[in-house]
Amino acid sequence: MTDPADLSALAARERLISGALSASELTRACLRRIAAREPEVQAWSCVDEKLALARAESLDRYRQTGNPVGPLHGLPVGIKDIIDTEELPTENGNRLDAGRRPTTDALLVARLRAAGAVIPG
Repeated sequence: MTDPADLSALAARERLISGALSASELTRACLRRIAAREPEVQAWSCVDEKLALARAESLDRYRQTGNPVGPLHGLPVGIKDIIDTEELPTENGNRLDAGRRPTTDALLVARLRAAGAVIPG
């Protein structure tokens, strides 16, 4: 099987909806890819593997009960460090905001979550 991290969002969504791929499997594959490439790319200011996997597992359980899924169900989506994310630091790439942890999600993040996205960082 192809590494799930190599799939396009559309191909991953098709496999997630059909049950050929779980949100947990896709999230683990993406987290492995981030870990392998982050030292060189340095694109992530924060990656919370535990949080991402908990969300993916929750989405898998939700799908298994036959509930309708959102359009982004199980797809990992990275959030720029300037967009408030309740469960993650939002430091704006600025030392003055180091350690800043918003108490709510920006509307964009709330809508991504409502659509079923997994937010690793």
